[in-house]
Amino acid sequence: MSVIETRATLGDRFIKGLAADLYDVMNQADQAYSLAMDSALGVEANQKTALWKDEKSTSARETIAGKTGIGYLQLTDEGEDYKSDSRAATYQTQFNFVKYTSSVTVTEEDIEDRIVNRKLDEAFDLLVGGKQTINKHAFDLFNYAFTAQASLPDHLSFYGDGVPFASTVHPIKETTTSNTTQSNANANGLPLTEINFETGRQALRRQTDDKDLPMNIGSGKIILLVPDSLEKTAQIITNGKLRSNTANNDINIYDGLATVISSKWLNSQNDGSDTAWFLIDSMKSPAIFFNRRALSLGKPYITDSNKNVTTDISARYQVGNRDWRGMWASKGDGASYSS
Repeated sequence: MSVIETRATLGDRFIKGLAADLYDVMNQADQAYSLAMDSALGVEANQKTALWKDEKSTSARETIAGKTGIGYLQLTDEGEDYKSDSRAATYQTQFNFVKYTSSVTVTEEDIEDRIVNRKLDEAFDLLVGGKQTINKHAFDLFNYAFTAQASLPDHLSFYGDGVPFASTVHPIKETTTSNTTQSNANANGLPLTEINFETGRQALRRQTDDKDLPMNIGSGKIILLVPDSLEKTAQIITNGKLRSNTANNDINIYDGLATVISSKWLNSQNDGSDTAWFLIDSMKSPAIFFNRRALSLGKPYITDSNKNVTTDISARYQVGNRDWRGMWASKGDGASYSS
């Protein structure tokens, strides 16, 4: 008895092979295009020196909070009761995860006519597009560093002190001095030069906690984060045993002290700036990429109303900063900034 092969049975038989082809193409795309977070200074399984700290969640939202250290010891007379002190709670960062999706469809006619190569190419681009989205959103933490919190896109969440990530007026929550605010942003938009690099490095080292007490920040390896337009300048400043463009044979103290990370995702074509630059303590980076669901490929499926085969990709996450300390920034445009 002969079997009549219908479109329906053709689609059912073909979908398993198509699924295998899709997954193979996705694996190729995964190897061909990497996430910036995976190669930003930190080595595999080492979060301590990564630019973004990778956090994971199983909840609808997450809150990150912290506390300051204890203040200085106090002079105590003989026989007198011991002095006491307490830690101060810091501001919080609230992460409310958002979802991003896309899909590619192989039509019934594509299946019937075995015309699927172009759809497999689209599937390749689907995963690459997903990774590009994540890369852009990760660097947007710095692209929007000077932006008021009320104007942030949905994929960003800032430290809950009510001011931009890079601000000249971060409130000191429980100050023990006469200072009520402090800054991690240059008020004059200093451009990237060797002299200004040192100005930023010293400002980074002098950041204090929410009791206005000194912190162990900026004394180790520093990340100089720049758009691709400043990569050459950044490399000249930070590399080489001797200082560049001097006749005095001075040593270059930044050789081995600073690591340059340059990215196109920070330039003016991608919502960033061609002049802004950032210093980050690699051990104290406040940047967080909070994953609720990592970028994942759905199984190919046929909808009830037609014979089209669709595969999709999705992720849930939010990017933010647990604190502003550990980062210092300049707009680099020579203009005044106060926010």
